[in-house]
Amino acid sequence: MLTVDRHLAEDEDLVYVTRQHWTQLVGEFVVLCLTWVVAGGILWLLPSGEGWGGVGSYVVLAAALFVSLRYWLIPLMKWRGTVYILTTKRLHLRSGFLTKTGHSVPLLRVNDISFEASLWERIIRCGTLNVESASEQGMLTLRHVPDPEGLKNKIYEAMDEAQEHQHGSDGMTSTTR
Repeated sequence: MLTVDRHLAEDEDLVYVTRQHWTQLVGEFVVLCLTWVVAGGILWLLPSGEGWGGVGSYVVLAAALFVSLRYWLIPLMKWRGTVYILTTKRLHLRSGFLTKTGHSVPLLRVNDISFEASLWERIIRCGTLNVESASEQGMLTLRHVPDPEGLKNKIYEAMDEAQEHQHGSDGMTSTTR
């Protein structure tokens, strides 16, 4: 489970938290496997011993390591750093692993929620969620969300509870006057 308690305000509770769908990393994993298969084949074909064979081995290993870092480890870290957080007061997107960015939409400002899922995304149960709000930034797009319809329903439930809580607070202040 993800630990996001440090990102919560004192008066809000965590409702739901998720990352992008794991299938985002399938292509990167295939590249990683192919890189090391090709590197192993080249190392097997290189002549053994001193001279160009030894230098060539180091060059092949360095190239395979570079490709692994660039096309597998960096996307993995970006995937791990992208978190979708739903609290009792807001919907929050955090992303990045070196440089963090965030975008929050207060639940009371959400105007519309829509989702898109292609046939393939429906098969693997993921999709894109578009949250339109009355704030200055307008639209919050959550890509590759696992079970986008389920998250949409959770957002609507949290919105209803936030509105009930707000109306309950308004009613209490008016009766104490």
